[in-house]
Amino acid sequence: MNPADARTIEDLLNRVAYLLDAHEYDRLGEVFAPEVSFDNPGRLTASGLDEVIAAFKAIASPAVSHHITNVVVTGVDDDTAECDSKALALRAEGKVTAAIYRDTVTRTDAGWRISARRISPLG
Repeated sequence: MNPADARTIEDLLNRVAYLLDAHEYDRLGEVFAPEVSFDNPGRLTASGLDEVIAAFKAIASPAVSHHITNVVVTGVDDDTAECDSKALALRAEGKVTAAIYRDTVTRTDAGWRISARRISPLG
């Protein structure tokens, strides 16, 4: 994978955390593809950007802060990458949760976007 694309994709994954922490859910189209598939078992499962935005807006007590670490970007072809990363989330009550994010990222006319996100809680 082109190093510039890999860096852009890593920035994309980090940007999700900033949008979620700022509760700027209507801007999630900047990071997720319109046809995104989002699967966080037991917490949030949605198909399509509108459904993802609605699901985040419906969370009564969202995490206070998301942190993305240990990002690995693997190119599949010129327009697709598979990404693995670790995530830490600080909850309102002070608890920290950890997860593995497995993302499929696709190059679109608007730039790189996450087309699938699968979250596996740890611990």
